[in-house]
Amino acid sequence: MEKLYFVLFLVKVVQSVDGQESESVCRPTPHDIVGPYYFPRPPPLIQYCTGDPESHRLENMIVRGHVYKADCLTPLPRVRIEVWQADHAGVYQFSTQCRGFIRTDALGYYEFSTIHPGQYTIDRQNLMYRPSHIHFRVFGRRRHKGLITQLYFAGDPYLGRNDSCSICSSGNPDLIKQPKQLCDDADKYCMDVVDFDIVLERGSGTSVTQEGPNDITE
Repeated sequence: MEKLYFVLFLVKVVQSVDGQESESVCRPTPHDIVGPYYFPRPPPLIQYCTGDPESHRLENMIVRGHVYKADCLTPLPRVRIEVWQADHAGVYQFSTQCRGFIRTDALGYYEFSTIHPGQYTIDRQNLMYRPSHIHFRVFGRRRHKGLITQLYFAGDPYLGRNDSCSICSSGNPDLIKQPKQLCDDADKYCMDVVDFDIVLERGSGTSVTQEGPNDITE
C-alpha cells in the first residue's frame, strides 16, 4: 500500500508542477563535452539509476521537458535521448545503472525519474570537483543537429569558474536549472522536479564541445 501511495504521489507531482517559464530569446541549447563515461547503445530507461522498477523510494527527482526545432516552438517527436550520470556518491557505474535512453512523445515531451547525482573530483590533490550534472545526448531529427550537453543545478558551489573541468559549460545559465521541491500533504514524501527544454540547431552532425579527435561528431 505504501509503495502504491508513493507512485500516486509521483503522478500528482508531475501533473501539478507548472512548465518551464518561456524564454524571451530563442536560441539553441548550449553544447558541452561528452566526458569519459559515455557508452553507446545503452538500454531502454525504466527506473533510472536503480535498474529496478520496484525501487521507487530511490527515485527523488523528475527531469522533464520538450525537444524543439530551432524556432523554439515546433516540438520534435520520437527523438532519441540518451542520459547518463554519477550515482549519489559521485561514482559512474560501468553497467546499465545510471544510464539509458528514452524517446520524446508525439508532442516532443520527455520525462524520467532519477536520483540527484553526486559530485566527484578529478584532481584529488587540489580537491577540485565537478558540479552535479546529468549528461544528455540528443539525436538529430528532421534536418536538425544532434546535441551533447549537460544539465546542472542552481546553487552548486562548483559551477562555472569553480568547475574542475575548464572547458565544460557549467557556467552557462541556459544549462543551470533550479529544482522545484514538492511534498505530499503530510510532508512524508518529497520530490524535486526539474524542467529542461532543449532546442536543436538546424543542420547535420552533432553540436558538442570538442575534447579530442575521437569525440562524437555525427
